[in-house]
Amino acid sequence: MFFQLYARSEQEAHARNHGGRIVSWKDAGDPSPGSFSYGIDPDTSLQLLMWNGSKPYWRTTVWTGYMTAGRYLTAAGNMYLDVVDTDEEIYMAFRVSDGASPMRYVITNSGEYQFLSWNRSSLEWNTIYSWPSLECSKYGYCGPYGYCDFTAEPVPTCKCLDSFEPAIGDEWNSGRSFSRGCRRKEALPCGGGDFLSLPLMKVPDKFVLKTNLTSDECAAECTRNCSCQAYAHAKLSSSSAKGDIGRCLLWLGELIDTQMLGHTRWSRAGETLYLRVPAGFTKKQGQTL
Repeated sequence: MFFQLYARSEQEAHARNHGGRIVSWKDAGDPSPGSFSYGIDPDTSLQLLMWNGSKPYWRTTVWTGYMTAGRYLTAAGNMYLDVVDTDEEIYMAFRVSDGASPMRYVITNSGEYQFLSWNRSSLEWNTIYSWPSLECSKYGYCGPYGYCDFTAEPVPTCKCLDSFEPAIGDEWNSGRSFSRGCRRKEALPCGGGDFLSLPLMKVPDKFVLKTNLTSDECAAECTRNCSCQAYAHAKLSSSSAKGDIGRCLLWLGELIDTQMLGHTRWSRAGETLYLRVPAGFTKKQGQTL
């Protein structure tokens, strides 16, 4: 087992999370602490973040309830991620298959989160994966209401969510900058609009967490809140200590750091985001929500 990232639930989340980070070296020859670190989000315990100093630099998908994931399957052996969720705490543990070559995680001084495997033939560390793997997958790269489309060919790029348009068209269309993001084409009246389902998404950051709600109750929570832009629901039924928990995420402000994973190798980590759109928009898209 490599290491464990802990997060005390509820009251102790902030105190414990900050002690469970992986920290980069200052530079390749200086092992003193660098500017990049990686650990469990101290605000929610449902996702992992990489920071550059105090600013988010990259973020994983939000936990949807899986307890074991065969993350990295290689010729040198397999590495698994286990999530242990008890009444006292939630933590993630990494383990390797029997007989596997040594493996490790590294945060580089340039801000890469690398998964390495020891090559017994060449006697060197080989990089299996490295994140962020794409420019547009860095935190907030596509701006508010924009998303990084992993399915775009030939190169993943930024796009606006449905019913949104670029905030500054010239910058967006030329590819000079996507940081201003997108804006609604049509303002929504309080309590109005429909919900468009966007499957296989890495849902945005800055959500409000509600627990013990059904999917319908989660939708109702968003519908009656004029500030609610979107919601997502998952059943954390695999949490053995706490039973069947309905995880409801609400977005009451800008949607930031969103990705469309689609049917790529990361699709298993995606979930459906229900985006609030103008009334009648879902019918135009062939949806009847």
